[in-house]
Amino acid sequence: MSKVISLTLDSASIDAAIAELKSYNAWVKTKADELARRLADMGAVNVSLGYSRAVYTGLNDISVTVEQRGVNSYAIVANGEAVLFVEFGAGVTYGYGHPEPSVEGVPMGPGTYPNGKGHWDDPRGWWIPGGEHTYGNPPSMTMYLTAKDLRNQLESIAQEVFSS
Repeated sequence: MSKVISLTLDSASIDAAIAELKSYNAWVKTKADELARRLADMGAVNVSLGYSRAVYTGLNDISVTVEQRGVNSYAIVANGEAVLFVEFGAGVTYGYGHPEPSVEGVPMGPGTYPNGKGHWDDPRGWWIPGGEHTYGNPPSMTMYLTAKDLRNQLESIAQEVFSS
């Protein structure tokens, strides 16, 4: 939204223009926060659904929340022991294919948890606690795909938010 402020060179007009600018600045800040929150909320719904539908043999204990991290800053947070297994995949059979194999320098994917130990690379699979047999699971890439989707929708969502 563009804003035109007209004024004349007298103190009353300048004071009115300053007041209008302050009001516009507050409106922009409110809309920016609304945009950030809306993107985070939309993303959290998508992430929750994606993780709940993911192929995973183990206990899917993932919970998703939105946390405010500062002014106009929100984070979609996934908690649970299964998060990395579901997002990045597990096992030699299915655990490859995530386009971001590391996060902030920490390697993710097959053989990285716990430190390459265990039976992740056994082509016969392994037994998980509770007696289930698995060959691992494919990466769901839920966070990655949600971020990509939100970036693609950003302009249209921003237009909606700032036009209301």
